[in-house]
Amino acid sequence: MKKQAIVVNLIFSVALLIGTILYQVEGGTKIHYSTSGVFVLMGLVNLFYAIRCGARNLKFYVSMAVGLCLCMLGDILLGKNFFAGAATFASGHICYFLGYCFLKKLQKIDFAIGGVIFAAAGSFLMFYPGLTFWGTYIRWVCLAYAFIISMMAGKAISNFVSEKSKLCLLLAVGSCLFFFSDLMLALNWFANIGKIAGKLCMITYFPANWCLALGLMVAMFARAATEK
Repeated sequence: MKKQAIVVNLIFSVALLIGTILYQVEGGTKIHYSTSGVFVLMGLVNLFYAIRCGARNLKFYVSMAVGLCLCMLGDILLGKNFFAGAATFASGHICYFLGYCFLKKLQKIDFAIGGVIFAAAGSFLMFYPGLTFWGTYIRWVCLAYAFIISMMAGKAISNFVSEKSKLCLLLAVGSCLFFFSDLMLALNWFANIGKIAGKLCMITYFPANWCLALGLMVAMFARAATEK
């Protein structure tokens, strides 16, 4: 099963890379959503492999897979309704956060790192003069979202600090890429800096979710190795 999982994930990875490049070159919602569908399928297939091989920490795999699905849904909704999209994305990040907690229990350092990240993100949203929100309530929605993704990224980084494993590194990189992608999204929506922010948003968004989807396979292999 290990070789099969590697081959399948390699196929998904190549498809995601092609989709990311095509979206940067051509754009369009069809390529956008199709590429998002790749990382969702990748996560669901890895969840299937985890169930099939009898993974013990199934809560981690389920939380991550649900998070991937919610992020794709949030991506679709964001273009139709800002609040629905932001709420769905935030729910996805909460699922990722829970997944990280299923790997390692909450510690004080989780909130310390997350708090530092949120302090920087919150200060940017509150005081950066280049941001123009449609209304005060939008700023508060963005702050609430920033808090959630900051805690998610903080927990991922904290897990890697306490355990220098391939899995924790992959999840930390994916979470940081996601944070950066959302920062670029905020600039693209609320600051007039040209198309560069939008391109940076998407060129890091797809790899971020790839890291998280691949994490399910890495977790499965790590678990199998400890039982040998």
